[in-house]
Amino acid sequence: MPLETLIRPLTQLLEKGSCLAISEDLNQLLPGLAHPCANGKNWVISQRLLQVRQQLNSDQELVAAILATNEQLRTAWCQIMAARCHEAGTLADKQVLIRSVSQLNGAAAWVAACLEHKRAPTLQPTEYVALERNLLGAGVEQNQTTPALVRVLAAASLINQWQQQPLSTIDAVDMLGGRPDINWCRGRLIQQPGHKASEFQYLLSGASAQPLATQLNQLSEKDQNLAVMEWVLANPWAYLLSLILYEQNIWEVEAAGGLLLELPAGQSPQNPSEIQVLVAGSDGDELLCGHLGEFVCKILSSLNMGIFPAGLTSDELNSGLANVISQLLNLKVWRYVEGLSGEQGYYRIHPDFSDACFGRKGQPSFSRYARPLRQAIRSQAVQWRNDRSSLGGKLVDTMDASAA
Repeated sequence: MPLETLIRPLTQLLEKGSCLAISEDLNQLLPGLAHPCANGKNWVISQRLLQVRQQLNSDQELVAAILATNEQLRTAWCQIMAARCHEAGTLADKQVLIRSVSQLNGAAAWVAACLEHKRAPTLQPTEYVALERNLLGAGVEQNQTTPALVRVLAAASLINQWQQQPLSTIDAVDMLGGRPDINWCRGRLIQQPGHKASEFQYLLSGASAQPLATQLNQLSEKDQNLAVMEWVLANPWAYLLSLILYEQNIWEVEAAGGLLLELPAGQSPQNPSEIQVLVAGSDGDELLCGHLGEFVCKILSSLNMGIFPAGLTSDELNSGLANVISQLLNLKVWRYVEGLSGEQGYYRIHPDFSDACFGRKGQPSFSRYARPLRQAIRSQAVQWRNDRSSLGGKLVDTMDASAA
């Protein structure tokens, strides 16, 4: 199968998070780069691809890097790169060649192998010009594509190693959210808040369903509580933020440390731009560790999960979380507590929702099946505090030494 036919499914994998296992050629490229799905018919994007995407300028460059693991294409591109290195070697400024070799990383060995041939490398167009124009904007023999070619080959060398390390199969998401042990598992990706790139059910959705506030008035109190619980469980970001405050409440009862989510002065409780996270030690002293977006990323990382698409800034994440928090406040899942004179306000779990977490609908999802996720919340808070405390101690030691 021509390599050009693989561009579309690979682009879909990067943009939508999944693609069909449409051909044997595609299926030979993707082991180690994407998770095979339990249905045997699809691939779902992995954190490995999100990681290498950060080193490149576009999805097209990443598609080119994946395709460059094909031996024939790689050889053609390395011959062009060998010619560029040979050209750089004739310059008075040897740093040009040194920089090129350094930026190639693991691909430098591929290029060196081409240079070892007795035939002098040339800059003749390859047989893949149409593919190169599609992905890189011009043929790789053109000087303007050299920086992109260096990035692509460097990424291809890493991707080639990953292809020898297949990833585990991943199960479909439980759409009702009753099994967090299935949904919040190793390798799973959650789409950024407010984002739903695909209907494909192997990534946790970042988009929330329509708010229930306008419908709740028509229900009895019991049915309202059930409807809110079902909404929270079915919306991954709402569930994670609810579970954080649920664990905060349990932790406080145990009186062995704790967690506090404070709102800095001048912000709207309904739309916070940044919530501060303080972690208390066993003696009750609180230490400011960072903001909620950072905490969420630490929790996901500890579970070997990530956010899709890649490249989400902390400001963008906090903004997306603010929209979820607004819904949680309206549905009385979270509540905001005004601070006393001179103190900042803070967030707690709403007592009604806390009670519902111990009910028949909530108990499995907030207790039995949530243990790994709850443990991640608490352990990451403790580790964060320890890291901050250690850093503070080093700073004090340095200042004391300077004073001496």
